[in-house]
Amino acid sequence: MTSNPHQRSSRSTPGGGSDEFARLMRSNTVDVRAKTATRRRKNPLVGKIAFGLAIASAAVDASAFAVFMGGDTTFAFGICFVVVFLTLVAAVLGFIAAVGGFGRWYGSIGVVVAFFANPVILIVLVVMVAPELLTDMGA
Repeated sequence: MTSNPHQRSSRSTPGGGSDEFARLMRSNTVDVRAKTATRRRKNPLVGKIAFGLAIASAAVDASAFAVFMGGDTTFAFGICFVVVFLTLVAAVLGFIAAVGGFGRWYGSIGVVVAFFANPVILIVLVVMVAPELLTDMGA
Protein backbone atom coordinates (compact mmCIF):
# COMPACT_ATOMS: atom_id res chain seq x y z
CA MET A 1 0.00 0.00 0.00
CA THR A 2 1.31 3.33 -0.95
CA SER A 3 0.57 6.40 1.00
CA ASN A 4 -0.88 9.34 -0.87
CA PRO A 5 0.53 12.60 0.60
CA HIS A 6 -2.55 14.59 -0.54
CA GLN A 7 -5.04 12.33 1.21
CA ARG A 8 -5.60 12.95 4.93
CA SER A 9 -7.32 10.67 7.34
CA SER A 10 -9.78 11.83 9.97
CA ARG A 11 -7.32 10.78 12.63
CA SER A 12 -4.73 13.30 11.50
CA THR A 13 -7.09 16.29 11.70
CA PRO A 14 -8.38 17.33 15.11
CA GLY A 15 -12.07 16.55 15.41
CA GLY A 16 -12.22 15.05 11.93
CA GLY A 17 -12.70 18.52 10.38
CA SER A 18 -12.75 18.11 6.60
CA ASP A 19 -13.88 14.47 6.67
CA GLU A 20 -16.84 15.42 8.87
CA PHE A 21 -17.78 18.13 6.40
CA ALA A 22 -17.47 15.72 3.49
CA ARG A 23 -19.65 13.16 5.30
CA LEU A 24 -22.34 15.78 5.91
CA MET A 25 -22.22 16.89 2.28
CA ARG A 26 -22.58 13.28 1.08
CA SER A 27 -25.55 12.62 3.31
CA ASN A 28 -27.11 15.98 2.30
CA THR A 29 -27.96 16.90 5.88
CA VAL A 30 -26.66 18.94 8.74
CA ASP A 31 -26.16 17.63 12.26
CA VAL A 32 -27.99 20.08 14.53
CA ARG A 33 -27.68 18.08 17.73
CA ALA A 34 -24.52 19.90 18.77
CA LYS A 35 -26.18 23.33 18.50
CA THR A 36 -29.26 22.42 20.48
CA ALA A 37 -27.16 20.83 23.20
CA THR A 38 -25.12 24.00 23.73
CA ARG A 39 -28.10 26.36 23.77
CA ARG A 40 -28.47 27.98 27.18
CA ARG A 41 -31.60 29.40 28.65
CA LYS A 42 -31.39 33.09 29.50
CA ASN A 43 -32.00 34.33 33.01
CA PRO A 44 -35.53 35.83 33.38
CA LEU A 45 -34.43 38.26 36.10
CA VAL A 46 -34.82 41.40 33.95
CA GLY A 47 -38.40 40.48 33.07
CA LYS A 48 -39.25 39.76 36.68
CA ILE A 49 -37.79 43.12 37.77
CA ALA A 50 -39.82 44.90 35.08
CA PHE A 51 -42.99 43.10 36.17
CA GLY A 52 -42.32 43.91 39.84
CA LEU A 53 -41.69 47.58 39.06
CA ALA A 54 -44.89 47.74 37.04
CA ILE A 55 -46.92 46.24 39.89
CA ALA A 56 -45.25 48.61 42.38
CA SER A 57 -46.00 51.60 40.16
CA ALA A 58 -49.65 50.54 39.91
CA ALA A 59 -49.82 50.35 43.72
CA VAL A 60 -48.16 53.74 44.15
CA ASP A 61 -50.50 55.19 41.51
CA ALA A 62 -53.49 53.86 43.46
CA SER A 63 -52.14 55.48 46.62
CA ALA A 64 -51.68 58.78 44.74
CA PHE A 65 -55.31 58.56 43.67
CA ALA A 66 -56.36 57.94 47.29
CA VAL A 67 -54.30 60.93 48.45
CA PHE A 68 -55.89 63.06 45.72
CA MET A 69 -59.38 62.02 46.81
CA GLY A 70 -58.41 62.92 50.38
CA GLY A 71 -57.80 66.49 49.29
CA ASP A 72 -54.00 66.81 49.24
CA THR A 73 -53.57 67.56 45.57
CA THR A 74 -49.98 68.83 45.80
CA PHE A 75 -48.70 65.63 47.38
CA ALA A 76 -50.71 63.51 44.92
CA PHE A 77 -49.20 65.48 42.04
CA GLY A 78 -45.69 64.78 43.38
CA ILE A 79 -46.45 61.09 43.71
CA CYS A 80 -47.67 61.04 40.10
CA PHE A 81 -44.32 62.42 38.92
CA VAL A 82 -42.56 59.54 40.67
CA VAL A 83 -44.99 57.03 39.17
CA VAL A 84 -44.45 58.39 35.64
CA PHE A 85 -40.71 57.78 35.86
CA LEU A 86 -41.21 54.43 37.58
CA THR A 87 -43.52 53.24 34.81
CA LEU A 88 -41.06 54.43 32.16
CA VAL A 89 -38.27 52.40 33.77
CA ALA A 90 -40.56 49.37 34.07
CA ALA A 91 -41.64 49.68 30.43
CA VAL A 92 -38.08 49.99 29.13
CA LEU A 93 -36.88 47.02 31.19
CA GLY A 94 -39.92 45.02 30.11
CA PHE A 95 -39.25 45.82 26.47
CA ILE A 96 -35.61 44.76 26.84
CA ALA A 97 -36.69 41.54 28.54
CA ALA A 98 -39.33 40.76 25.91
CA VAL A 99 -37.06 41.42 22.94
CA GLY A 100 -33.89 39.97 24.43
CA GLY A 101 -35.48 36.84 25.84
CA PHE A 102 -34.72 37.64 29.48
CA GLY A 103 -38.13 36.56 30.76
CA ARG A 104 -40.35 37.31 27.77
CA TRP A 105 -43.72 36.81 29.47
CA TYR A 106 -42.78 38.74 32.58
CA GLY A 107 -41.43 41.56 30.42
CA SER A 108 -44.48 41.66 28.14
CA ILE A 109 -46.93 41.72 31.02
CA GLY A 110 -44.75 44.30 32.76
CA VAL A 111 -44.93 46.60 29.72
CA VAL A 112 -48.74 46.33 29.59
CA VAL A 113 -49.16 46.92 33.34
CA ALA A 114 -46.70 49.83 33.27
CA PHE A 115 -48.58 51.36 30.34
CA PHE A 116 -51.91 51.27 32.13
CA ALA A 117 -50.40 52.32 35.49
CA ASN A 118 -48.95 55.51 34.01
CA PRO A 119 -50.99 58.46 35.37
CA VAL A 120 -50.83 60.32 32.07
CA ILE A 121 -52.34 57.35 30.23
CA LEU A 122 -54.97 56.94 32.95
CA ILE A 123 -56.01 60.61 32.64
CA VAL A 124 -56.23 60.31 28.85
CA LEU A 125 -58.35 57.16 29.19
CA VAL A 126 -60.68 58.82 31.71
CA VAL A 127 -61.07 61.87 29.45
CA MET A 128 -61.90 59.64 26.48
CA VAL A 129 -64.15 57.10 28.23
CA ALA A 130 -65.90 59.01 31.02
CA PRO A 131 -65.25 62.77 31.05
CA GLU A 132 -68.11 63.31 33.51
CA LEU A 133 -65.94 61.72 36.22
CA LEU A 134 -63.45 64.59 36.03
CA THR A 135 -66.04 67.25 36.79
CA ASP A 136 -66.97 65.55 40.07
CA MET A 137 -63.35 65.03 41.19
CA GLY A 138 -62.45 68.68 41.60
CA ALA A 139 -65.41 69.59 43.80
